[in-house]
This record gives sequence, structure tokens and C-alpha cells, in this order.
Amino acid sequence: MPTIAIVGAGVAGLHLALHLQKEGLDVSLYEERTPDEIRTGRLPSTVGLSLLTRERQRALGVAHWEGPEHATSTIRIRVAAEPPIDFVGRLADQALFIDMRVYLPRLLEDFVARGGRVVRASLDAAGVRGLGAAHDLVVVATGRAGLTDLFPRVPERSPHAAPMRRLFAGIVRGLRMPPGPMEFMFQLSPGHGEIFENQYITLGGIVPSLLIEAIPGGALEPITRMRYEDDPARFDAALLDAVLAHAPLTAERVDRASFGVAGPRDYLTGAVTPVVRRAYAPLGGERFALALGDLHITHDPITGQGANMATLAASLAAEQIAGQAAAGAAFDEAFCADLEDRLWNGLRAATEWTNAFLLPPPDHALALLVAAARSQKVADAFTTNFSYPDRQWAILSSPEATASFIASHA
Repeated sequence: MPTIAIVGAGVAGLHLALHLQKEGLDVSLYEERTPDEIRTGRLPSTVGLSLLTRERQRALGVAHWEGPEHATSTIRIRVAAEPPIDFVGRLADQALFIDMRVYLPRLLEDFVARGGRVVRASLDAAGVRGLGAAHDLVVVATGRAGLTDLFPRVPERSPHAAPMRRLFAGIVRGLRMPPGPMEFMFQLSPGHGEIFENQYITLGGIVPSLLIEAIPGGALEPITRMRYEDDPARFDAALLDAVLAHAPLTAERVDRASFGVAGPRDYLTGAVTPVVRRAYAPLGGERFALALGDLHITHDPITGQGANMATLAASLAAEQIAGQAAAGAAFDEAFCADLEDRLWNGLRAATEWTNAFLLPPPDHALALLVAAARSQKVADAFTTNFSYPDRQWAILSSPEATASFIASHA
């Protein structure tokens, strides 16, 4: 039986490990942190999981958050325009917003409880190359510094050479959650960026969280360059100013006296350069490494596709790896090249849509938002399609397709 090494216990690595384990393959998962260390670590992201990802969880037997109290069923979108564009879309499915410090440790424990092998290790590029001598295939599912150098950037699929947004993500206090079922809010401030609000499943219960996508040079950028630890009061004041000025739906529920980041481990700031890398690299000795998840394709979080595309990539890779193993075939360059094509075909729409969304919206995209504010059918279909990037990009990629979509839902 071939042996598979997976480096990194993030979303892509864990979904792949659980899938291959279900297929009966010999899998070793290399991860530097224990479940408890992940739980007590710093907030890694604010993630929403779509219906399709939730279906993949169910297939893997790791759907631990299925109660109605866990489900987000509406998306409200507001654009600061004159007059404002404002609508609520009802999702045909339900999204799950969950702290990765809850999600990842639980899936890692599921893998171990089912007999999975976890090797505690922090691997650099040389360490990954060394795994090639002990395993038939190495899958790298972490973008740790140094590992990205194994997989060159693909220029023709990577239109942005620098970050298009600066980011703040955090769990907050002093913000009253909306009444009723959980709702995701998406507030656009043209020229400055976007502020997202959702209710988030954490170890301490369901709490509010914010994601700020700041256009470089805009009024939202300063908070993304600050450190809470340097001056908590100043940081919280700057975050409050950003919300009051650019997120009116959130501002109306803020307690100004207590609003701020929940704690020093409950936020992150930084920037992401969207990039597509080659999906495989030679390790020597006719062995290869595959890149999976964010290491292969790094998405800006603006459309919420990163974690969902990681689970799709893991599913596609698992099917091909299991099929190759069942056939007794080698994990050679032909296999890797074929899988790279399959991954790009599966992830291309989400990638191109996300990269386009980072640019000023074209007239036909604005027309779609206006139509959604006027028609509940359009609003429901548009927001539901955030779970279906193939559909969404097909609608938004040309004025003709957008007009046809609006007309078909009138």
C-alpha cells in the first residue's frame, strides 16, 4: 500500500487526511501543534463554511455543528451610495461561521480517534524534501515561510502582484448581536473598503466578529497597521471609529463604552497577495510534492472562498489519490500534472471571481446590486450563489450574463 504524507493540519490538510483515511490509505499527518495548542493559539482567520463544505463534512462524519443555533441563513448587503443600496438575501442553504480554534482541533482529534497517525514536526523545504524518501507522495497543505518557494507563482493566473486589501479580523465585545437568526452583514464603503460582521461559534459560545477589508490608502487602512498589544485603548478607539464611519448597520448596536477586541489573541492584522502557484514540485528520486489549499491558491477573503475552496481541493485530490492507489499506479509527474489541471478547473471560477471583486465594481455589477435591492428573488439568488462560485462568476463575468440573470429572476 502506498504511503501518503500530509504536511499541515489546516482545513485542506485535515479534510484530505480524513478522506484518505476513510478510503483505507496509509496516511501520516505532520503538524507542529497539538489540538490544545491550536485551541489556545491566536485567531487564524474568520471563516464561513458554505453548504457544499458542510456536505463534505457530513460525508466525512465530522459535522459536529448541525444545530439550528449554528446556522446563518441570511446575508445583508449595504453599499454606501446616494441613496444607499441595501437588501437582505435569504440563503437556499445555511452557512456555518466558526472559529478555526474550535474547528481544526476537533477534526484533528477525529482523525486520531479513528487511528490516524500524527507526527509532531515543523518542516521547512528541506524537511519536505526529506519526506520524499519515506513516502510515495507528499502533500503540502501549509503556507509556512519557506515552503512557498517549492511551488513557483503562475503569472498568467495571478493578476495581482501586491495585496489589494489590508486586513483586520477579530472577535469583539461591546457589540449587541442582531435579534433573531444569525445573519451575515457585508457593508461596502466605496474608496475605503468593506466591513463584514457575523456571529461566530467560539469556545466561549456564539459571539460577534468583524472583518475589515481596507483599500490601501483609504480611511480603513490605519487599523490594519496597528497592534492591539501596543496600546489596547488606542486600538479599540480606532476600531470604533472605523465602524462608526463605515459600518452603519453595525454602529447602531455598538456600546461605545465597552466596544473593542475581545482579547490580545482574538484578532489579526495583515495583508494577503492573491496568487496561484504550481500545484506540484519534484522532490528527487521520482517522488513529488503536491500543493493544496492556500499554498496552491491564495484567495483574498473578500468573497469568503478560501476555506471552501480548500475543502473542494481536498475532495478532488483525495478522489484522484485513492483512484491511483487502487489501480496500483505511481504518483508520478503525469499524475501530478493531471491533478493540477483538475484542481484549476475546479477552483478557477472562485479564483477569477475573487480577483475581480478586489477591483472597482463595473457598471453591470452595480446594476445587479440595485436589482437585488428591488427584487427579493434577485437578492435571494445572488446571495445564495456565494456558495456556488461557478454560478456567481458566470453571472458577473460579463454585462450580458448579468442582464440575463436579472431578467430571469424579475
